Amino acid sequence: MRLEQAIFTSVRGTKLDGYQLAACSPGVDGQIAKDLTAWGPAHDSLWATEPGAKSINFHSLSGGLFCVSQTSLAGAEYSGRGGGRVYSQMLVVPREALVQFAGDPFQILQAITASGRMLVHETVPDSLPTVPLIGRGSEPGRNTCAIGSETLAELTEVLTSNWSLTVVTNLPIPRLIQTVLHQLSLEERLEVSFSTALRPSSRRPFKLSFSPNDPAQARQSQRISGGRIIEVIVEKSDLLVAKPSTLV
Repeated sequence: MRLEQAIFTSVRGTKLDGYQLAACSPGVDGQIAKDLTAWGPAHDSLWATEPGAKSINFHSLSGGLFCVSQTSLAGAEYSGRGGGRVYSQMLVVPREALVQFAGDPFQILQAITASGRMLVHETVPDSLPTVPLIGRGSEPGRNTCAIGSETLAELTEVLTSNWSLTVVTNLPIPRLIQTVLHQLSLEERLEVSFSTALRPSSRRPFKLSFSPNDPAQARQSQRISGGRIIEVIVEKSDLLVAKPSTLV
């Protein structure tokens, strides 16, 4: 199976300058391009500001497709504006690929990364190739992050409701997301759009997002995204049992 891909970043374009869908593989048609552009993170979209900061994101597209993307701070913007260039490599993933990888976007991203296809281009090319997706996913242990059962139940309850959810945690975020996703049925997993490290935006209505462990930033995040905030904090670095504490 081969996946279409696109790059969303800041470039000088033939029609406009700034953040845009800068390059695509041949199968990214008008509607997919429109969807990807709508979700594309622009300047100052990441919580972290250090070079190499990264976010993994997942959401649905039109026509039963999905997007698995990796957003990073990579280089400087052409305009010279401070803060670094926000660069997103977006993979267009059909439903059957997600089923093949246990409904787990992280396993798809791991497979593409292992094949050396997750790249940051200093100069964005005019067009991109499709990328091969090889292998199959697997169901991990039911609680690989060892979250307390009460907290895990609370998280899954919110994610299967109509609420969006912002989590404040000091646990490894990808592992926490995988732990929660694999409590859900396959169909439920595909309904959970998420971002590991993007700031909240009305343009990107993720079902699950994360906020730094700072009350003011957490409240700001909730005001934009709405929904619930749940804190999942470990008491000690070597203790893998999370303490449940619902903030809102």
